[in-house]
Amino acid sequence: MQRLITPTALILLLAVMVTGLLAACAPVAAPTAAPAADSGAASPPEAAADSPQATTAIAGTTPLDPADAGEPTQLAIPALALELPVVPMDWTIATVEGERVTRWQIPDDALGWHINSAPAGAVGNTLLSGHQVKGGALLAPLARGEFAVGQELLLTDDAGRTFVYRITRISAPIPVTGADDAQTAEAAAYIAPTETAVLTLLTGWPDFTTTHRIFAQAEFVGQAAE
Repeated sequence: MQRLITPTALILLLAVMVTGLLAACAPVAAPTAAPAADSGAASPPEAAADSPQATTAIAGTTPLDPADAGEPTQLAIPALALELPVVPMDWTIATVEGERVTRWQIPDDALGWHINSAPAGAVGNTLLSGHQVKGGALLAPLARGEFAVGQELLLTDDAGRTFVYRITRISAPIPVTGADDAQTAEAAAYIAPTETAVLTLLTGWPDFTTTHRIFAQAEFVGQAAE
């Protein structure tokens, strides 16, 4: 079940989450030579064409109350034939240039569930972060533009229940450092608490270093039929 944190800690984390997410991983040094297919600076990924899908049978369309929901344990993306493990993700508090920020401990070989976000299938914003360069680079497909609006995301919890989400929007790359006010506001909107059930994925960009962050957000469709 969902871990509990104190109200004071939650307020602190929400206040610094945007900075912490944009700096969750230290930027990886760019290679001395770009990949052979890259003749210059990286360009924003060309998103896959929108592909509305409805392939999973739904048993019910009402999201869970957070108190009755469990921790996510797996994310499947059928359109990409991916099944990715998910584990709870802790954080540390660091001081950067005199400001306190969160440093999320993103796992190398799993997606990290932000433990102060909504649990699987529940009302609220469920946040999952993953690497696109380090470890298994599980979210490299997002950095490469392989995710598309309309694709299904299947999120399974620790009770074996699977919840269906459908991607509704994918951000352009947002700079890790030097983001302007509009970009900072956009990042904040992706990770903000919500009154409806949504699932948000976050990774770095491009897929060979980390200069930006990129988000994909999906709306809750329902609980999958067994």
